Amino acid sequence: FERTEAILSDLAQAERDAGSEAAQLRGVVRATMSPWILSRFILPRLPEFQQAHPQLRIEFLAVDRFVSLSAEGQDCAVRVGKLSDSALVARKLCDNDRIICASPDFLARSGTPTTWQDALDLPWICLPWQTRLSFVDAKGKRQNATVQAKVLVSNSDTLTGAVAQGLGLSIKSRLAVQAELVSGALVEVAPGSLWQAEAPIWFVYPPEARSASKTELFGGFVSSCFV
Repeated sequence: FERTEAILSDLAQAERDAGSEAAQLRGVVRATMSPWILSRFILPRLPEFQQAHPQLRIEFLAVDRFVSLSAEGQDCAVRVGKLSDSALVARKLCDNDRIICASPDFLARSGTPTTWQDALDLPWICLPWQTRLSFVDAKGKRQNATVQAKVLVSNSDTLTGAVAQGLGLSIKSRLAVQAELVSGALVEVAPGSLWQAEAPIWFVYPPEARSASKTELFGGFVSSCFV
């Protein structure tokens, strides 16, 4: 029933696109992204998008894991970091990088590490897949190391809160904690220590995306959220 409903919706949209109702998009756009992207960049601007397109419903899958668009029925995604080779259409939204950060209170208690080797001796807060990290040594070569993960959380926004509470060091996207860095709630530790820290943000979708006109429209909105 759900598949048939989506097909009928797409056919109706195609008719509107060919006629005078093209500006009034209807139906559903399903988008997946990390919770911090949704909460910090998309949701603050969403009311104006809804006002312009009141008959379009957005369904967000906000998770900190890789989501296969085809396997999980998603129309598009906002992804962070280097993209793997795929048939997806990719639009770069902005530059970003990953940093090591901590709260001033934590550093006052534990000391401020100046190198990544020093940081390995301190407790870390991590997403489950972040305990094995890659650093760059003095010769510019890659060095892998396992950190002391004292706390594991599955949500990026929760991770930011835990770091701000002084529970340990963490890896975060700079844009995810930009407000905390500006306010002084978090500070960057051992700058330049991470291997290939660049983590640009992308909007991706399959070229044959269902309801392409809606996906393109939503992609334009997402792009405006990062300007």
